[in-house]
Amino acid sequence: MPYKLWRVKVLCPNPACGQHQLTGGGLHKRARQVLDIDRMYNMVTETLICTKCKASHVSWSQTVLQQLDLGHRSEFRVIHTQKVIRLLRDRGLGNSPTRVIKQLKENHSEEWLQRLARYTTQCVDFLSGPGVLPITFQEPPAPTVVPSCKWLLTVYSQDILTWLNEIHARIASTHGSILKMDSTKKITKKLAGTARGTGLWLTSVGNEFGQVLISVLTAQEGAGLDRMVDGLVRRYQESGVDPPAVLYVDCGCCTDVGETKLKARFRGWPELTVKLDIWHFMSRIAVGCTTDAHQLYPIFMSRISA
Repeated sequence: MPYKLWRVKVLCPNPACGQHQLTGGGLHKRARQVLDIDRMYNMVTETLICTKCKASHVSWSQTVLQQLDLGHRSEFRVIHTQKVIRLLRDRGLGNSPTRVIKQLKENHSEEWLQRLARYTTQCVDFLSGPGVLPITFQEPPAPTVVPSCKWLLTVYSQDILTWLNEIHARIASTHGSILKMDSTKKITKKLAGTARGTGLWLTSVGNEFGQVLISVLTAQEGAGLDRMVDGLVRRYQESGVDPPAVLYVDCGCCTDVGETKLKARFRGWPELTVKLDIWHFMSRIAVGCTTDAHQLYPIFMSRISA
């Protein structure tokens, strides 16, 4: 309850009201079911009303949430607790949404059995006491159903959207003086649903610390990179950071006449030097000298990489 409990000043989003402060209108008539680590519980919220336009807003709507500061918004647990969100954030090998669902079902079942045992114990205590009329007890409530993986991923994506500005600011503040640009097909093969087949290449630019500065999906290698390059150059200019000195690529770094396509594409950085990365440089030397079946090929490659 941002108005009653926290005394937060919430303004009406209607421009005609001139940022008029919303007032409390009592509890909302609809409750939400919240998913916790080991149980489900219901949560109610308050309704905020504008005395000018007579419009009402629920406290968990985006109109109200966008006006809360980071501290209050992190405590405003609307859909499910932060504990479940943390389980989804730590995704990796062996930590898929299916595993999280199984863990939640196990926790909910154990908690329900413990509550059932306490309820049965209390019923036995009532039966052991003196009484004239027979005592009947209500059946315990059935265990709640844990949502599906699809619902869990939907809520997880909604949580990511709330942190979109922070994520964008963190990515945009990453720079480097030595860049490496490379394209791969491995990531595009993981696309599923309507996005499957829409992109064939993923081109990324990283710095000397292994951090990814920017990525773009394209239909073919080398095409559609102008907007990515323009955005990267503009990021350096807006941040007031010196342009990078070197850009390492796997191809297209040399030409016999004039400048290369990559050099022309990075025209915003005229002092940038485009070079071939060390791995492809070693591979081309090895191909020109011998084959990988040669007896001295491993020794040759190890000495080059030393």
